Amino acid sequence: DEAQDLSPMQWRMLGRRGRWASWTVVGDLAQSSWPDLEEAARARDEAFGSAPRRTFHMETNYRNAREVFTYAAELIARHVPDADIPNAVRDTGVDVIDRAVDPDAVVAEAEAAVEHLAGEVEGSIAVIAPERWRPALAGLEGAAGGRALVIDPLSTKGLEYDATVVVDPDGIVRESPGGPRTLYVVLTRAAHRMAVLHVR
Repeated sequence: DEAQDLSPMQWRMLGRRGRWASWTVVGDLAQSSWPDLEEAARARDEAFGSAPRRTFHMETNYRNAREVFTYAAELIARHVPDADIPNAVRDTGVDVIDRAVDPDAVVAEAEAAVEHLAGEVEGSIAVIAPERWRPALAGLEGAAGGRALVIDPLSTKGLEYDATVVVDPDGIVRESPGGPRTLYVVLTRAAHRMAVLHVR
């Protein structure tokens, strides 16, 4: 699982150790944090060797509300045009909160977003931010009755939250090896509600 994040060296190791094995490989290149997709794809194909392959497409997205996933899909389509985009089947009728904020208002706006989302969902709320903002946002850890946490973008991989507050998406792209692909991961962590705060 998460095969998109294996390095070329890891693929070579798997190829040597599993030369006669039958593999099930689950991954999504649009979510890769490896900076060079072509390099990783070449190493993966070499690891597979000449064995027969079958490819399956996940057609249905049960994790994200349609409003959340549409927002994320529009971003990744600009950067990975051939991304494998499943169809989100759940509607909430609530659009993503998408606003620009001044740098000196980031903490207050994030606090307000957490408070708002806490009234919308019953479960966990992740505040996802680049390194630049995490120390200032640390006070939100445990907010909303202990339901909120502050987390870095790469640590959200494979996780799911009822709601997310994404702080400074451009900053996330700048600091992440996968750039917009890492941001796509971040934007697909919310099951029900999402707020995105762009820093002017």
